[in-house]
Amino acid sequence: MIRTYMQTFIRAGLILAPCLISSPVAAKDVITDATRFTVQTTTSVEYSFGADVKGTSRGSGFLIDRERGWIATNAHVVQRSPSRVRVSFKETPYYTVDKVYIDSHLDFAIVKIDPDKIPPNAIAAELACKSAPKAGTQVIAFGHPWGLEYTATRGIISGVKTLNSVEQLQTDAAINPGNSGGPLIEEETGQILGINASGLTNSEGLNFAVPIPLACTIIDLLKAGRDPSPPILPAALALTLGDRELVVADIGKDWADKLSIGDRVLSIDGEVNVKNQSRLFDKLRGKDFAPMQIKRGTQELSVTLAIPSNKDKVTRKGIYVAGMLIGVSTIALAPQNDMYVQMVNRASMAEQAQIREGDVILAIDGKPTRSHEDLMSALTGRENKEVEVMIKRERSQARYRYDYYVRKLDIDNLVVVDETGVRK
Repeated sequence: MIRTYMQTFIRAGLILAPCLISSPVAAKDVITDATRFTVQTTTSVEYSFGADVKGTSRGSGFLIDRERGWIATNAHVVQRSPSRVRVSFKETPYYTVDKVYIDSHLDFAIVKIDPDKIPPNAIAAELACKSAPKAGTQVIAFGHPWGLEYTATRGIISGVKTLNSVEQLQTDAAINPGNSGGPLIEEETGQILGINASGLTNSEGLNFAVPIPLACTIIDLLKAGRDPSPPILPAALALTLGDRELVVADIGKDWADKLSIGDRVLSIDGEVNVKNQSRLFDKLRGKDFAPMQIKRGTQELSVTLAIPSNKDKVTRKGIYVAGMLIGVSTIALAPQNDMYVQMVNRASMAEQAQIREGDVILAIDGKPTRSHEDLMSALTGRENKEVEVMIKRERSQARYRYDYYVRKLDIDNLVVVDETGVRK
């Protein structure tokens, strides 16, 4: 299975450290307010797809709309797989919440709590939606690192970085497991600048947060009743090393009459700061068409692109059988007729048969399995019986890219897993 860059990072959180704030009065107000809008989260996943993790995890979030009951957090906190998410305001019980939106690009999510469950003293956080903060801006990172509830640490904004085409705020405020989804707060104003997301492993002071302006675009579209999901683009864009330009690297048929390989993106919808895919998506979300300025050789050209209706939505559907979960790839542009093994439980029939996470199920008892329907057709009525499974397994270094195997598998516990949960 292909893994995202986020797996090389420690999932977000903050360490417990002395809160060294230059202005005691201002610090008290900011931190007191943070305790009123920050929540604790718990997420339980039984059937995990892709990079998601089976089990129960803890994180953070913060209230952004009291009337709607909306709470912002990270996508990896609530997880994209079917999960049960609960939140708790300070000194209140945990309540189950619903997922409103999960963004597969930004690591951003919104969940909804019943507004009647919000305590009277809770407040909605103020978001700094207008622009990215300057390097050197003093910030307070807030949350629940390592289970240490309502902890604050202090640092600065180190800059705005692009990591694997995703825009991130870099900060030296400590971020450790358990603080994912918590607010990164501007010390002077108390406004939220980012959502704590990750820290670079084996390093000190290299931590990252989702920029709030990019999240605000999504929030505003949701409030207007529009779908903010990033479109699946009929083109691939390369990022130059020095100048941070987006360059057209490959083109599908839908944009073939508008773009050429090597075109440089100068602006989209009037925005000239399109230096990464996050900024690109930010200008394309919720639109049917978008004007683009490009440079082709020495010429500057204007084109209008039709935005695909096919969106990169986070949908999960799979077949759980013999202790393994099988479903299509969670990568947006991956083939959607390859049935991948998403998860293999320890001590399961699948593990005994030496089937691994990432294997592609090609056939069962000689019947091709190119869809969920094919899988169910091949497995239905086979409970407590042995089947022959043909698999394809990718190799990283070899003359041939794949190995092919046949495995004997005893079938038990066949269920369908989708966004609504589990059904027989």
